[in-house]
Amino acid sequence: MIQKFFKLTLLLLLTLSFSACEDKSSNSQAEKKEEQVKFTPKLPIPSGSQEIRDAKLNIVSLWYDAKNDPIPAMKIGYAYSEKLHDYEKALEWYKYADSMIPLGENSYFACYALQQLKKYDEAISWCQKAIDLKWNEALYQLGTVYYKKNDFDNALKWFTKAYEKGEKIAVTSIGLSNTKLGNILEAEKWYKKGVEESNVDSYHNIGRFYFHTMKDNLKASAYSIALIDTKYTKKSVLRVLQDEWKIPNDIIQKGYELQLSSDEFPIKFKGDLGL
Repeated sequence: MIQKFFKLTLLLLLTLSFSACEDKSSNSQAEKKEEQVKFTPKLPIPSGSQEIRDAKLNIVSLWYDAKNDPIPAMKIGYAYSEKLHDYEKALEWYKYADSMIPLGENSYFACYALQQLKKYDEAISWCQKAIDLKWNEALYQLGTVYYKKNDFDNALKWFTKAYEKGEKIAVTSIGLSNTKLGNILEAEKWYKKGVEESNVDSYHNIGRFYFHTMKDNLKASAYSIALIDTKYTKKSVLRVLQDEWKIPNDIIQKGYELQLSSDEFPIKFKGDLGL
């Protein structure tokens, strides 16, 4: 899901203020005047206010503003995407907004909508457009699109760029991409880096990595147990270890003790496993 709401990088409202000098005859100042910049869309507006009202989005007023302003148009698209999950309609609004002026955030949202529609090639072009417009959030999104396309080389490239720009959640995705590419030692390094940063998803995925790829039931147990009472319950973790992975209780107990005693685990579960 789109993680950040509307951070605007382009000032769309310009105010022109004129102040007059004191006039001997009137001894008054001219009032400040504000002029709103209007944009001319190259595409027809997607739908009328009644359709938006029927959709119960509570944003009818935005439709009137969207006639000459890309920001309300983008907000309408976002509402269709996040409230109704109508990505086709959302995309109409994003493209309409773009026809007034290209904005990085709008292009990023269009990329996400196209990803949800599994139109990956078109999604890539919109993410690249967002990146060209200096919207760095699109770096991770572009990696995600490539990952869903099973293009793990390009996924790794863009996840790495995202991480270098401060997108910390990308650390796990770098590990996953390396796993898919068979770069086992590199994958382990990035999972552990995520663990050092207390990234819960890294704990989850390194546990799966040790079980499925490294065949190390002890470490798989330890990393999974460390997650208890963070994102996962004790019941759900034990269900995976015992029922799905069929790890014996004595190994699970040793994994519990390992995550308690080793500095390798910044997050620890100190409660009773009840084995």
